Amino acid sequence: MTEPFRILFVCTGNSCRSPIGEAILRKRLDERNLSESTEVLSAGTFALDGKDASEEAVVAVEKFGASLDGFKSQTLTDEIMDKVHLVLVMEHAHLDLIEEHYPHSADKVRILGEYLYPTGPEEIPDPVGGPQDLFDEIAALIEECIYNMLREWDAVVTRYHDPKRMVVSVGVDHRGFGHKEWLIKTLESMNVTVIDCGTDSAESCDHPDIAFKAAGLVSWRIADRAVLLCSTGHGMLLSANKVLGVRAVMPVNEEHAKLSCMHNNSNVLAFGANFHTKEQMEKIIQTWLNTEYLGGRYQWRIRKVNNYESFNRG
Repeated sequence: MTEPFRILFVCTGNSCRSPIGEAILRKRLDERNLSESTEVLSAGTFALDGKDASEEAVVAVEKFGASLDGFKSQTLTDEIMDKVHLVLVMEHAHLDLIEEHYPHSADKVRILGEYLYPTGPEEIPDPVGGPQDLFDEIAALIEECIYNMLREWDAVVTRYHDPKRMVVSVGVDHRGFGHKEWLIKTLESMNVTVIDCGTDSAESCDHPDIAFKAAGLVSWRIADRAVLLCSTGHGMLLSANKVLGVRAVMPVNEEHAKLSCMHNNSNVLAFGANFHTKEQMEKIIQTWLNTEYLGGRYQWRIRKVNNYESFNRG
């Protein structure tokens, strides 16, 4: 029998935002007769164990027909991270902490505010110290995210539950078009769900348009990773790395690809149709998809890149 699909909400203190998410999602799953196959829990990155949810959070969820009766806070641990399938965090700082300390779980973490359409991804602000109205507003944001996630429930389960399927966007220009069908079939044979970002013919097109589309899906975390192909790989590589949060690489071999994941948490691959054979690309992609990020001190370095990128975007 397949184990339940376990979803974890994470905030800082596990006293308001993540308990609100836990309570509301449980209520909505119960309404859809999905509660028997799904478990929902929450934790905090700096929580004290055994504390009640804040009074404001209790009041806020009651307005959505949910309850925090019996809730007790818990701090995030390796044991919790290992047993859950999907982790929904409130802030980028939570994502950063998990990628540093729990890198083996990095691929199952999402910012909850990614489900705020069409404006997301957005952080869910911490209401601690604010009035009840602020807690109500935060609960409404979380409810909206949960509503949108449940609209895509089948895709969410397919992506994160067992057997999970990673989502990879594929983008090729006219120089790579001859390889596109092969590339998509190769990825699908690796138990990957593919999003085709074009191009759709051998007619001349501009590679930045394709790279921005495919890499943009990674930036928005609609896709987990992307694979891009043009004649040299250079144009796709340069374009993809202009997209916020994208770490695109062009490995020369499997070991090179492995290190790009382990040390740099690369999330986009670029290839040159005139310089990489199909056999080379297949081996590199297979290795890349199956390599885990090391986190730790490597995340400190990535954090510096992220901070510089954010600063220079104003």
